[in-house]
Amino acid sequence: MSDPSLSETPRRRRTTARRAVLLSATLLAVVTAGGAPAAAEYDKPGSCREVSIPVAVTEGGPADNTVAATLCTPRTWADGPRQADVLVAGATYNREYWDSSFDPETYSYVDDTLAAGRASFNFDRLGTGAGTRPPSGELTVSSDAFVLHQLIGWVHDQGYTEVNAIGHSLGSATLTHEASRWHDLERVILTGVIHLPGVGLNSSSFFTSLYPAPLDPIAQGHRRDSGYLTTLPGRRGAAFYNPRTADPAVIAHDERTKDVTTVGEVAESMTTLLSPAPVNVSRAITARVLVVMGAEDDIFCNFTVSCRDAGAIAANEAPYYSGAADFDALIAPGVAHNLTLHPSAPQTFAAMNHWITTGEV
Repeated sequence: MSDPSLSETPRRRRTTARRAVLLSATLLAVVTAGGAPAAAEYDKPGSCREVSIPVAVTEGGPADNTVAATLCTPRTWADGPRQADVLVAGATYNREYWDSSFDPETYSYVDDTLAAGRASFNFDRLGTGAGTRPPSGELTVSSDAFVLHQLIGWVHDQGYTEVNAIGHSLGSATLTHEASRWHDLERVILTGVIHLPGVGLNSSSFFTSLYPAPLDPIAQGHRRDSGYLTTLPGRRGAAFYNPRTADPAVIAHDERTKDVTTVGEVAESMTTLLSPAPVNVSRAITARVLVVMGAEDDIFCNFTVSCRDAGAIAANEAPYYSGAADFDALIAPGVAHNLTLHPSAPQTFAAMNHWITTGEV
């Protein structure tokens, strides 16, 4: 919707707050039961194939880099137009974030999407995973957004009538730039980010956890320059998780599978999030937008903006999406920054799927 009127804003706040209460009730049951053990023989609800897509880093430049991705299709398609979800991971993550190999029945958004009857396109950002690794100075949020635009075009070319995109953290900043410029998406879900003045007490802990990736064991066998960054060993739990609800085994898996980001990506993402609403690129997004935050995400929240209050998130973010066809906000109680990697992930996925399917939170 366009700039919300005073009469519309309370309705939106009540809706998001009610959804938060419902998620809280289901979260209690999940946490009490503990994290589900990995299934001995997990049957993925669809079929997947690996693809390599040539991309250019800059407009007009040569397509001399390759993005590694996985395209999955469901066994049974949902009614209506065929849809695909494009998944954009955050800083120091790759495809593993959206399709966890640890207990995928609980933590894989890809599998949830397939079960809902949509396809998924999950990729490694350039510099991460199995893709090519250009010099770090070439990789910024703007270049990532242009690469993402090429990937969304590729997905459209596979015959999908509607394409949605879901970002996390840096991936959400990248998605914001892409959606604001090219308008090639039906729905945009932004997780793990809010704008100024959303600053959490743990933000400094996250930034001080970053150091040059060549100094880290993950650099073994990989050539990366010092402009690539990763997290110091043992710091991901404190930075990204709520220790009261997260499974320690998931955090350990995260440490083993961590990846990189670049100085340029981090710097431009912060510029994007700190730019005031009247001049922020987000106001040019015309797709439907959903913002999803973990209630305990203290990188961004609970200092000046409380993520425990869906109304506060809606009030803070609505001015940034005044051009969107519609805007909603949703909170996942009891979880921190990595809201898809806490045991309540199935409830979070269900809420996101409900929004995609019905347009309601």
